[in-house]
Amino acid sequence: MYVIEIEDNLANQVTEIAKAENRSLAEFVSLTLEEKLDRKRHERTDEEKIRRFAENYSTFPQRAEEWELWQSEQVWEDE
Repeated sequence: MYVIEIEDNLANQVTEIAKAENRSLAEFVSLTLEEKLDRKRHERTDEEKIRRFAENYSTFPQRAEEWELWQSEQVWEDE
């Protein structure tokens, strides 16, 4: 367990919100921090997104039946 110091004004605001949600201050702060960390985990760099896409694609490559269905819908115009 850690003890942190925050400004009184912020502590009062957070306490009011926690009470309105019928939560303890500790529970509210923990949940809020968990939500923030979860959002951060989902903020990936472009390089990481590309790497993960390549990994997933190699694990689950596209099957012929997935693209053959749309083959007749493609329009290729001569330039």
